[in-house]
Amino acid sequence: MRKTLILCLLFFPLVLAARVHYAKLEPVEIYVIKAAAPGQVLEADDGAEGRIGDASVVVQIDDRVDRAQKRAVELSLKALKSTLQLTREMEKNQQKVYEKDYRYYLRTKDLKTKSQTEKDRIFTAMMASKNQLLSLREKIATLEKQIADTEYQKALLDDRIAKKAVRANGLYIYKVAVRRGDYVNPGALLLKAMDISRGRLVLYLDADEIEGIADKRIYLDGKETDLTFNKVIRVADDVHISSYRAEVILDRPGKLFSRLIKVELK
Repeated sequence: MRKTLILCLLFFPLVLAARVHYAKLEPVEIYVIKAAAPGQVLEADDGAEGRIGDASVVVQIDDRVDRAQKRAVELSLKALKSTLQLTREMEKNQQKVYEKDYRYYLRTKDLKTKSQTEKDRIFTAMMASKNQLLSLREKIATLEKQIADTEYQKALLDDRIAKKAVRANGLYIYKVAVRRGDYVNPGALLLKAMDISRGRLVLYLDADEIEGIADKRIYLDGKETDLTFNKVIRVADDVHISSYRAEVILDRPGKLFSRLIKVELK
């Protein structure tokens, strides 16, 4: 009896070392794609569910007004840039006129052969030339700001248009959440897609299992692997109280996800 008890005590730490967990195999990433802008759904390819997406559009939200606004903005941008180019040419010409007027003013301001009235006229003409030059420079600065603002508007429209054409290139399309004719508001769920090229196992471990975890071997369904934990959170989980979250990434997860896998650490 005593010999049996001793053997049990010796075996007890081994049992702890090989504690069994069951983890659900999930895709490495899950994407929940929501509407960024309001609009009516023009196309929703629910037949794409269960397939790997390509470059084609899965959900298309009405962007006709956005495209019309973009065309108007592009015309405004073209006109502003043309005006800026002309104004810069005018500024160069006016710079030459001002320099000429200024040199003439310097040559005549101390001449005794010129009356004060004539000198005042020459000074006034020179200052008018300078003010015209400054006015053109101010116009250039205003045009540059208008161009920057218009380019920003165009960028916003480009982003808005792009987000209304939802694609899932290279992703497994799990669910198309809208149908043609639906009207969606910002934040409405459009599509749920997943990266199934790799799998993820999430374990919740006790504190004693975390100790020396880098040296422990990972067994899946009873088979030893060369896997390591890619993430170990050393702060207790909010939901699984007193447990610590750890994750394993599988490069070859197989075809079926959401199945339970037995995980042992030894």
